[in-house]
Amino acid sequence: MRVRKLIFIMSFLFLLGCNMSGCKLFSTEAIVDTKTDEDGRLVLLDTLRNWQDFRATVDLQVANEKAGKMPPGVATWNDHWLRRIEENRASRENASRYIGYIVEARRSADLPELEGDQS
Repeated sequence: MRVRKLIFIMSFLFLLGCNMSGCKLFSTEAIVDTKTDEDGRLVLLDTLRNWQDFRATVDLQVANEKAGKMPPGVATWNDHWLRRIEENRASRENASRYIGYIVEARRSADLPELEGDQS
């Protein structure tokens, strides 16, 4: 019984320490910065945090495409990028900045131009 109590106290102190140290084990902070527009839709804001996360994700996916890996969830990289472009157009503040980054990152990696509507 004494060992159980010691384990419980140590576990509690560990979790409390994690939370107080800033590791945000129990954080309720949103993963992305958003707002709700007048129609009730969630809009991804054009903040530094969202921009950095977006670029990191696009850069990783461009590297995967360049390496010949399969795209996530669709048959071709072209389909993947067109879907991402459409998602950004529909749900992001300053969407042209994000769409432009996709196009330029792929061009910088010497990947083929996208086929289909990307305007």
